[in-house]
Amino acid sequence: MHSDILTRGNIYRSILLYAIPIIIGNSVQQLYNFCDMLIVGRIIGLDALAACGATGPIFFLVFGFIFATTQGFTIVTAQKFGEKNFDLIKKSYAISTILSVVIAVGITFLILPLSYHILRLLHTPEELIEQAHTYMYIIVAGTLPLILYNLLSCIMRALGDSKTPLYFLIISSALNLCLDLIFIVFFKLGIAGAAYATLVAWTVSDILCYIYIHRRFPELRLTLQDFRFSTDFLYRHIRIGIPMGLQLCVISLCTLVLQSGINRLGSNAVAAFATAIIVDQLFSQLYIALGSVISVFTAQNYGAGNYKRIADGVKKGLTLNVGITMLLAVLILLFSKPLIEVFIKNNNIAIIKLAQETLYVYVCFYIFFGMIMVLKNTLLGLGLAKYPLISSFFELGLRFFIIDILLEKFGYIGVCAIMPIGWIVGFSIMFTAYIYEKKRLAI
Repeated sequence: MHSDILTRGNIYRSILLYAIPIIIGNSVQQLYNFCDMLIVGRIIGLDALAACGATGPIFFLVFGFIFATTQGFTIVTAQKFGEKNFDLIKKSYAISTILSVVIAVGITFLILPLSYHILRLLHTPEELIEQAHTYMYIIVAGTLPLILYNLLSCIMRALGDSKTPLYFLIISSALNLCLDLIFIVFFKLGIAGAAYATLVAWTVSDILCYIYIHRRFPELRLTLQDFRFSTDFLYRHIRIGIPMGLQLCVISLCTLVLQSGINRLGSNAVAAFATAIIVDQLFSQLYIALGSVISVFTAQNYGAGNYKRIADGVKKGLTLNVGITMLLAVLILLFSKPLIEVFIKNNNIAIIKLAQETLYVYVCFYIFFGMIMVLKNTLLGLGLAKYPLISSFFELGLRFFIIDILLEKFGYIGVCAIMPIGWIVGFSIMFTAYIYEKKRLAI
C-alpha cells in the first residue's frame, strides 16, 4: 500500500507535502479551463463564451455531486487505510466502483431529456440557448468517464498518493487543449468541438488511471470475493457519500439561483460573471486543496485513533487559511484586470469592469470560505456528512429569499454578494457543529 505521511510527523509538513500536488493539479485543471475558455472566447466568439458560462452552474451541480460523492465513498477507504485493514480497503474500492457507475448512469438519463428545459428555467438569453444546449448535452453524455476518473483519483489520494493523479491530470489537460484546437480550428466544430475534446480527454484519463492502479497496486486488483460485502459496509459508504453529494447539489442550486439572477441582467452580465468565475476558480483552488487534504488527514488519523492530531490539524489548517487569504487578496488586486482582459475580445470595458467588481466582492469574504473548507472537511473525515448538508440547506434558503431584493436594490453587485453572504452563514454553522462534535468525541 501507499504512504502514511498524514498520520506521522510535523503536521504543517504533512499537510503541505500532501497538498502541493493537489494544488498543482487543481491549478493545472483551472489553467486548462482558462485556456479552454480563451480558445472559445477568442476563436468562436463572445456568445460562445457566454454560452459556456451559462452552463457553468449546471455542470457545477452535476460534477459537484459526482466529485463530492466519490470523495465521500473514499473517506471510508482512507479510514480503513488508517486502520491498516487491507481487506476492507479492497471492498471499499469495489463498493465505490459499483455506486459510481449507478450514479453516472442515473445522472445521464435524468438530465439529457431535460437539458433544454433546464436552460430555459435559468432564463438563459435566447441568443445563447442553442450553443449552450449543444455544449451541455455532449458534456453530460460523458458523465461516466468523469465519475470514474474522480473515483480512481480519490482512491489514490485516500491511500496517501496525491502525486500520481496530478501526472494523469497534466496529460489529460494537455490532450484536451490539443483536441480543442484540432476540433475547433481545423474541423470547425465550434462549441461542440470543445465538448468533444473534454469527453475524449476524460476517457483517456480513465484508462491511464486504471492501468496504473492495476499494475502499481496488486493489492487492489479486485476479485469476485471483493464484491461480497455486508449491507452495513455498503450503507456506511452511502451514509457519507450521498449526503456529501447532496450538499454539493444544494450549493450548486445556490449557484443556479445566482446564475438565474445574472441571466436577467443580459449577455454582458453573463459574460462578465462567467469570466470572473474562471479567475475566481483559479485562485480559490488553494482553499479546495486545503480542504481535500484535511478530509483525508482527518479520516486517516481517525482510523488510526490519533484524535489529538486531528484537533491540531484543524488549528494548523485555519492558520494556513489566513495566509492563503492574504496572498489571494494581493494577487487579485494586482492581476485580476489583466487576467480578465485575456478573455474579453476587443477589451469590452463594461464587461471587464463588472468582472473585476465580482472578484473584489468575493476576495473581501474569502476567509470565511476557507474556514468552511477546513471545518467542513474535518467533519467529513470523521464521517459526519450531515452537518455540511444542513448548512447548505440554510445557505440555499437564504440566497433564494434575498436574491430578488438584492437584484432590485443593488443590481449586478447585489447578486454577486449572495455567495459571500452564504459563506458567513455556512461558517457559523460549521464552527458550531465542530465545537459540539469535538466535545462529544473528546478530540
